[in-house]
Amino acid sequence: MTVAKVYTNSNEDAQDILQDALIIVFEKVSTFKGENPAAFYSWMKKITINLALGLNRKKSKTMESSLDELNIDRPFDAQILEKLGQQEIMKLIYSLPLGYRQVFALFVIEGYSHKEIAKKLDIKPSTSRSQLIRAKRLLQKEIEQLYKIAI
Repeated sequence: MTVAKVYTNSNEDAQDILQDALIIVFEKVSTFKGENPAAFYSWMKKITINLALGLNRKKSKTMESSLDELNIDRPFDAQILEKLGQQEIMKLIYSLPLGYRQVFALFVIEGYSHKEIAKKLDIKPSTSRSQLIRAKRLLQKEIEQLYKIAI
């Protein structure tokens, strides 16, 4: 469910994606060739991500926002991150606009390159890079507001 929530815009969409993913897993489990639980988990995760990205393509809403005025290119106090718990971090990630959240998750969490992300999301690699930068800026701003850091 956590994976589905990262790549969708609502709990309802995440639940639908999870249900569809489980149906596919049950229907195709005989084709799975892995030998350990980690491989099975990765396979299920990939199915979930692909379904979520497909749903988002169908909705095809433009996620471009006017966030260029956020000039947050200064160093960030890493000690603040140590104070954040997993729930707080996930809440901040969920608060990102969908396009930014998808690129952030694919790059930071899943380890995809910008070229791979561009292919998955049907965007340009430069768009992937700019959305990642904007996602990081938004997260930095939210964390600073959360801890009321003097700018």
